Amino acid sequence: MDDSGKKSHADALAFLKRHKTGVLATAGHDNVPHASVIHYVADDDFNIYFLTLPSSRKYQALLAHPQVAFTTLREDVPQTIQIEGMAQDISNSAEADEKQAKVLEALNANPFFFAPITKLDPEKPAVIWLKPTWIRWADYAFAQYGTDRVFKEIPVT
Repeated sequence: MDDSGKKSHADALAFLKRHKTGVLATAGHDNVPHASVIHYVADDDFNIYFLTLPSSRKYQALLAHPQVAFTTLREDVPQTIQIEGMAQDISNSAEADEKQAKVLEALNANPFFFAPITKLDPEKPAVIWLKPTWIRWADYAFAQYGTDRVFKEIPVT
């Protein structure tokens, strides 16, 4: 990876980790598209972790079609990251408690409102891992003109 690629990788990862909310797109068993806001945490490999209720439409869609798309953006500075990948319920794995704690920590960082999941029916949330298969970082704010300078494909590790 050249210096420009390393900078794009670092910028994209910092952007993803700095934000905690994005939109997850799924398709249910009937192939009808569905998008929902999720609160997430990310690791150094662009993996996304979030919680959802097993009774939710989102969870049922993930079971039917684990291939998903995810996007987060910053509106005041036109930047976005788009990720496609495979979602998997890791609730029964050794790392589930750690990932759930990190997501809840991020959710509870808001001093004015409780985490949205705490307002729903009481059931044990599922811990979902989104493993990226494709990542694109778009920096419309600071990149030079031209699609090849705005869009940067980030290699998946």
